[in-house]
Formats: sequence, C-alpha cells, structure tokens
Amino acid sequence: MYCFLTKNQVVAKSKCFCLSLLKKIQKMIPKEIPIDEALILRQKVLWPHKNLDFVKTPTDSKGVHFGINVVGKWISCISLFMEKEGRAQFRKFATLPEFQGNGYGSQLLNHSFDFLKEKKIKTVYCSARTEKQDFYKKFGMQPAGEIYEKNGLQYIQMQKTFIYP
Repeated sequence: MYCFLTKNQVVAKSKCFCLSLLKKIQKMIPKEIPIDEALILRQKVLWPHKNLDFVKTPTDSKGVHFGINVVGKWISCISLFMEKEGRAQFRKFATLPEFQGNGYGSQLLNHSFDFLKEKKIKTVYCSARTEKQDFYKKFGMQPAGEIYEKNGLQYIQMQKTFIYP
C-alpha cells in the first residue's frame, strides 16, 4: 500500500487509506521543531540557492521554533522572538511548496498567535515579502511602514495588536 500527498491531490493504491490519512494530517498540531530541522526547511523554501548559514539569524538560540511534521517529515516552520515592551517578531515562516495551499501555514500561524497571547504579547510583527501581504491580512495583520528591499526582494512590515479584556 502506498500514498503520495501532493498539493490538492492524493495518489494511492488504497484510496480509502489515503483519505483517512489526509484527514488526520490536515489536523496536525504544531509542535516545537529542532532548530537544525527548521534551518533545513528555511533554506529549502526561502533561499534554495543560498547555503544554510544564510538562513540563520543571530538570535535563533533565543527563539521559540514551531513546526508541523507530516509522516516524519517537517513541512512547515516559524520562529518567534520575544522582545521588550510586550512585542514579538516572527521570522523565517516557511512551508514546503508541495504542501502550500492546504492550511498548514495557517494552522502554524494561528498556533503561534495563541502562544503569543498566552505570553500576553501586545503586538506581533514580521517582515513580509510584499506578494504575501494578502495572506497575512487574513489573520488581522496590517502593513506598517514603507516597502523596502533586502537581498533583492521587496518586503513590508506587517503587524497585529492583540486586545485583552
């Protein structure tokens, strides 16, 4: 019996088995990902033509790194960094291309926001690639500032403020 999961399709010897597996996978719970695994995923998705050192940040050792693992393979990751005055930044948010569009990144971002709310973070922000703005807007994030260029790509800071009772 075999099953291959690709974007928007399942190819299988046993269709019943794969549909059952797909339903379980779609409800995967994000968990902490080892930084070495996060680095590999970041490099594959965000900067495939750069070396692994390029995707490291100076503060990785101080961050909280979450990921989604599907059948033993890390497919999505995000890194959170707490700052002073109730602020946090998320960076290096990546999902393997063949798994994009299936809700895994959304699950991971929602999990991250819940984690930050538990920590009573007031504002979360990221440097988003400009073509990804609409994705972040679905989660209540808004552009803050001007578009800028870094490493040949266009970015804009996006942020969200959490309201507590």
